[in-house]
Amino acid sequence: MEELKPEFALDYIGGKGFGVKVLLDELPAGVDPLGPENKLVLAVGPFTATSIPTSGRYGLFFRSPLTGFFGESYSGGFFGPEIKKSGYDMVIIEGRAPRPVYLHIKDNEVNFKDASELWGKDTHETEDLIKYELGSKKARVATIGPAGEHLVKFACICNDYWRQAGRCGGGAVMGSKNLKAIAAEGSKRPQIADEEGLRRMVAEMVKKIPKDLPLTVNGTLGRVDQQNSLGTFPTRYWREGSYDRHKEINASAMREKIWVRNVGCYNCMLTCGKHCVVREGEFSGVEVEGPEYETVYCFGGLCMIPDIRAIAKINDVCDRLGIDTMSGGNVIALAMEAGAMGKLKDAPVHYGNVHETLALCEDIAYKRRLGKLLSEGIRPAVKALGMADEAIHVKGLEPAGYDPRGLKGMGLGYAVSTRGGCHLRSVAYHYESVGAIDRFTSQGKAEFVVNMENRVAIIDSAIVCVFARDLFFMWEELCKMYELVTGRRTTKDELSMKANRVITAARCFNLREGLTRKDDLLPQRFMNEPLPEGKSKGSLITPKEMNRMLDEYYALRGWTKEGIPKDNQ
Repeated sequence: MEELKPEFALDYIGGKGFGVKVLLDELPAGVDPLGPENKLVLAVGPFTATSIPTSGRYGLFFRSPLTGFFGESYSGGFFGPEIKKSGYDMVIIEGRAPRPVYLHIKDNEVNFKDASELWGKDTHETEDLIKYELGSKKARVATIGPAGEHLVKFACICNDYWRQAGRCGGGAVMGSKNLKAIAAEGSKRPQIADEEGLRRMVAEMVKKIPKDLPLTVNGTLGRVDQQNSLGTFPTRYWREGSYDRHKEINASAMREKIWVRNVGCYNCMLTCGKHCVVREGEFSGVEVEGPEYETVYCFGGLCMIPDIRAIAKINDVCDRLGIDTMSGGNVIALAMEAGAMGKLKDAPVHYGNVHETLALCEDIAYKRRLGKLLSEGIRPAVKALGMADEAIHVKGLEPAGYDPRGLKGMGLGYAVSTRGGCHLRSVAYHYESVGAIDRFTSQGKAEFVVNMENRVAIIDSAIVCVFARDLFFMWEELCKMYELVTGRRTTKDELSMKANRVITAARCFNLREGLTRKDDLLPQRFMNEPLPEGKSKGSLITPKEMNRMLDEYYALRGWTKEGIPKDNQ
């Protein structure tokens, strides 16, 4: 165990800041993402396990086997606080165990335990068996499923049954180390400089939460109707921006057919999670927290499956296998498009076919038949299928469920995100979708994205939930909370400087791994193929617009026209 240096904690805060700096300083360039030299950094932050709302999150950081660039993924639930309460801000895993193991962290006791009997188990079974072996209901477990064991490039890491660190293939990195799971249980109280002051501040903030908050009422599925009405709901593998059967997969369908109760993560009163049970039909008995919007956009929109109960089943299968539903749904939709184009004559996959989708999820996890190709990710798949012109991804990571042709700030956000096509590093889709800023213009979007990226970088380092950013985590609140927790005064300018430092460090990591300006461009289809109908009909982001936004973004970051930080030349 190593003590954190005060200057390191001051400069990089926690969470993402810690993960970025460790990878940049300690990983050699060109390290094999699935080799023993790659590091898997699990990090929490100064806000974790405090009275601050949504302080139950943790982050994972690694070189991504899916993209080859900086990999980051976050999860909520109750696992992160147990790491913090054990007295750790980071757990850094490297090397490879000679046989399957799991890591048990309990305060100062850290032990590797045999996991040979757990290898091959799904994520739910693994969590249950580890808790039984430890004789502890308090322990929280983060685990991989068969997809991680088989090194599927977009395998995820699951905790609390239904929470996933889903993106970039962290589950494959964990599987490459023969590490089946991490179990944590702690009894220590996080250090807080002014605990009473923090408690008073939080109490005042909580009083202001509306009882009918859309996120509480509908969860993330409220976005189905929103995006469909704007013509930016990705459908039929990004061919269309609306789905005529969206009412069968929206929030109303969820509440009517499968919803049981609202649930929340550690110290979160927003309860955006929806505990759902399929009560009738072919998939009766399926129990899941969700489906979330991103799962529904992939399997409901891209794959055109018009049944919330069937999507709940697909969600459950992916959770248990340890498959990221976003990458998984995108590659399966690609296979459906390939079938429609006549490129899969021996094993066609059809839009809307639930059973073919479920079978393909299994085949991806175990690398069988067509699933073996799809398990490698979007770039190898389109190359093998001769569909490079059809591919939708940025840096090898598929975008979220917001078509950027009708949300141009989101287009820039996808393009410049360090992990690839990510919506959560700038959250531009929200402000454009609700009309806070003009979604059809590219003017001023670079400044907006930079400012939002900076705030989110602090949120991801602190580390709390980005969904609560405008309720609890505006700049003024972030500064005050930081002072109450750490005892150090700060300002928006100082935090923005630190955010830029973290984002620039991630950029330097990617440049070292071969990133160029071309990797910051959107897929050609978004720049050449306009949306065909609806309120965004005819909209696209032209190459001229894209390049102008990139120029402006780089300049605001203090980078060259090639996107290179000036002190890194």
